[in-house]
Amino acid sequence: MGLKISKILAIPLIFSSFLFDINNEFNNVNANVKNSPANKNDLDLYHGMGVSFLCNATRKGFDLDFPKTLNVASVTFASVVSQKHGGKIIERKKEQTVDMKKLQFIASLQLVESALQVCPDNVPEKIEKQFKIETERLKKLQGL
Repeated sequence: MGLKISKILAIPLIFSSFLFDINNEFNNVNANVKNSPANKNDLDLYHGMGVSFLCNATRKGFDLDFPKTLNVASVTFASVVSQKHGGKIIERKKEQTVDMKKLQFIASLQLVESALQVCPDNVPEKIEKQFKIETERLKKLQGL
């Protein structure tokens, strides 16, 4: 009976040590990999996924709260750039580290802009008005 219990306990221990070894190897490999900055194709992919999520989650039948869904999509966009690309993007052929809060804000504006084109019925009027105000504000700031 004691031998049977030790065999039962040994299997999880062997399995967990196997996973521990694999995890250590994975971490060592990842530690030596330099994150490449997000290029235009990467950013377009993440944007497309965000718009798809936003439009699908807020369509009739799902009716998820648009502002909360937009927040999830824009936070996810910024998180992917941060985690997969070390918070760096290529812009104008130059590598730049981006501020994640600014990236999240810009991503949310771009997602609303796309949602207004792809699924305009899903975008609440209040969000559309806020979008127009913010884009006008940004245009004025860029003109300075």
